[in-house]
Amino acid sequence: MIEGEGMFSLARKLETSIQYKGEEYELDLSFDNVLLLFELLNDKDCSEFDKLMIAMNILFKDSFEFDAEEMVEVYNYIMLNMIVQGQKKDEQHDLAGNVIEEDEEEKKNLYSLEEDAQYIYASFLQDYKINLFDMQGKLHWLEFNALLVSLSDDTMFKKVIDIRQKEPDRHMSAEDKKKLMELKKMYALKKTQEDIEFDAMDLAQKREYILKRQAEEGEKDG
Repeated sequence: MIEGEGMFSLARKLETSIQYKGEEYELDLSFDNVLLLFELLNDKDCSEFDKLMIAMNILFKDSFEFDAEEMVEVYNYIMLNMIVQGQKKDEQHDLAGNVIEEDEEEKKNLYSLEEDAQYIYASFLQDYKINLFDMQGKLHWLEFNALLVSLSDDTMFKKVIDIRQKEPDRHMSAEDKKKLMELKKMYALKKTQEDIEFDAMDLAQKREYILKRQAEEGEKDG
């Protein structure tokens, strides 16, 4: 049994370790380290086994001795419970662990922590006076996400998301529609955050996710 929730709660300290088979292991869950993990998962030239080995070494501060099956179990637990924090009891959570509505879940299709790095950096500096380079190794992943989802609408990050989700309507002039489409093209993503999180899943989790999506699409069509 693995212990260590990593949930965002003001009543407790943020989790930075897990207990597995009677041993406690310290993790590096600073936001920049987790972003490094996502970059690894996006590397098409790296095999799945190599990704697993490197990911474990990124996450664990000290040495560990796990066999392949144990590594998969521990990695999946950390990813799903302490980083992505997916579904629990049929509720959907955002990256900070908060319960969210369906429309909030869809926003993952509108941003990428990797591709939008410059907008996130500028927005943190604008809203919170936080230089994210100075906070590397210090700011916990869950703290980072709590601040990210709470950025004000006048930040560049939120403005870019608004452009991506905005669609032309009949009240717009031809010039405004053209300008909007140019902006959408300028800020278009190659890969969304939802895509990146999907890459982090193992085959069984990907299958479950795809079946869930197919069921949702079937309900919409019905």
